Amino acid sequence: MSTHWRIEKLLMRKKNLVYKNGNRGLSKVSMLVVLVGLLSACSILPQEEQVLAPPLVEPAKLEYETAEVTKGEIIKRVKGTGSLVPLENQSLYYEKDGGRLKDILVSEGEKVKKGQTLLEIETGNLAFDIQQAELDLQKAKLRLQQMQEQGGDKYSIEIAKLDVKSLELRLYQLNKQLTESKIISPMNGIITYVSELKQGEAVGAYQSIIQVADTSKLQILYTALGAEDLADVKVGMEATVTLKGSSVTGKVVQTPKDVPFEIYERDPNLYGKSLLINIEELPKGAEVGSITDIEIITAKKDDTLIIPKNGLRSAMGRTYVQVLAENTKRELDVEVGIVSATEVEILRGLNEGDQVILK
Repeated sequence: MSTHWRIEKLLMRKKNLVYKNGNRGLSKVSMLVVLVGLLSACSILPQEEQVLAPPLVEPAKLEYETAEVTKGEIIKRVKGTGSLVPLENQSLYYEKDGGRLKDILVSEGEKVKKGQTLLEIETGNLAFDIQQAELDLQKAKLRLQQMQEQGGDKYSIEIAKLDVKSLELRLYQLNKQLTESKIISPMNGIITYVSELKQGEAVGAYQSIIQVADTSKLQILYTALGAEDLADVKVGMEATVTLKGSSVTGKVVQTPKDVPFEIYERDPNLYGKSLLINIEELPKGAEVGSITDIEIITAKKDDTLIIPKNGLRSAMGRTYVQVLAENTKRELDVEVGIVSATEVEILRGLNEGDQVILK
């Protein structure tokens, strides 16, 4: 009976062994099937395209606009358009207070003659008083004449003479008042200013009411864009003036630095950036308002190094240029001389032939 139990146990071990070996074989088969399936699945998916490397691009070469340093002449000048204005401009006013404006008889730009009445103030009955005084004087003279012809006593004659003198003095004072009630032009000229006073308004003493300019003496007024444009202009410099198709030589007689303070205060915006140029003999036909072309050379130099003005640079108190040498950009400090509207004189830092990079 025990032998039978052992045989049965051996059979069971063999059966388990066969079972285990069978599972191992099945596992290997299963793994093979899965691998084949994965490979098959991969063959079904679309294939990725090959990525190409980007082409090599050479960086673009920088190109600069340059100008060559040359030797030549540099001229600094003031050029522009001026106009003829009167040399003498006189303000006219009353010397006493209390009058009231009667009428202004002229307007700005009007030509006037010496002795012409320009303005009047109210005089009340002054004209009547003058006529009455003239009649009284005539009667007094007749009485004196009568006494002298009829042999009147010397005292009566002397009194009659005094009456005549008294009436002459009265008439003189009345005529003086009439004269003082008017403003008379002291010259042949043109009206350059008229006050905006209205009829009936009080006229103060020494209040400028009218200005008249002498048209026989003219000079050129040139006004620049700014005072800095005239910084190098000095009194006495020559100016070439083109007027009525003729070129004449003038001389600077006033710059912004030379304007008297009392005149400057009248119009700082004008006198602060204006020149006056005198011409000895004006071309025929020149008159107030005629337009002129002017040129004043303030600096000039020959055979010097020159670059275009737009090649000069400045920053942080430094004056320099950029030059191009063997396709390499460099910065060089420079010392400058004359600076004109378009060119710069180089005193130190560059050589003739250098290539300056322009802005």
